Amino acid sequence: MGRIRNGPTSMKIEHWRCHAQYPGEQLVYRNLLGACRGGEGQPLQRQHCDTRKGDRDILWNPAEPGHHIETRIRYELDGTIAGDDPVFDGHLNEVLNLNHARIKNNRKGVLNGLLDWWRAEKPVPKARIEGEIAKRANPGGDLAPYCLVAVWWLNQKLAA
Repeated sequence: MGRIRNGPTSMKIEHWRCHAQYPGEQLVYRNLLGACRGGEGQPLQRQHCDTRKGDRDILWNPAEPGHHIETRIRYELDGTIAGDDPVFDGHLNEVLNLNHARIKNNRKGVLNGLLDWWRAEKPVPKARIEGEIAKRANPGGDLAPYCLVAVWWLNQKLAA
């Protein structure tokens, strides 16, 4: 959810299905994802995303709308990302290390800012929540880092 800039020092191409086990899909477009460097060169416990994943597979492709990633995750107030399905949750934690301290703190920062706004505005009309979702999810340019954490939380408020 962090910003990925085009360039060899800031991003890499990740293979949803690793090219070591699926060589025929090495250049298949639907198998390629832009990814951050993910702690490349760091010890395993500090790696995340594709760097941590390595040649392991994950069952759900974040770029595949049919995999409904957004409905499989939730965010806790401490910045933790979690899934109710144990296999999916294992992919988040063991394979991708998405609860790495820095990433978790970034999500927590977004949630804290949103909670400050929410408390100052309360009660927040439904139309204002919808406007905030639209502003964060479709800004007409670059998305703010970790903005989908705020979108998820606001959607939870709409559903309540």
